[in-house]
Amino acid sequence: MAFDPSTITVTTGTSITWTNKDAIGHSVTSDNGVFDSGILNSTETFSYTFNTAGTFAYHCKVHSSMTASVIVKSPSLGY
Repeated sequence: MAFDPSTITVTTGTSITWTNKDAIGHSVTSDNGVFDSGILNSTETFSYTFNTAGTFAYHCKVHSSMTASVIVKSPSLGY
């Protein structure tokens, strides 16, 4: 009944896959409508590629107390 980890930092172009490890349905729904998995049953997955920098808060539509965020940063140009 929680996203784990609750916050993750990645670089642009990173794909994240969520897996529902609970026995009940959950969703992965961005607060600003950018992505929505629909209801995922046990063991189902949802993937999204973050191509834009920013902070993306998300929640479960079924369980409003389940919240988390993805922080997306542009990669450093280390020349």
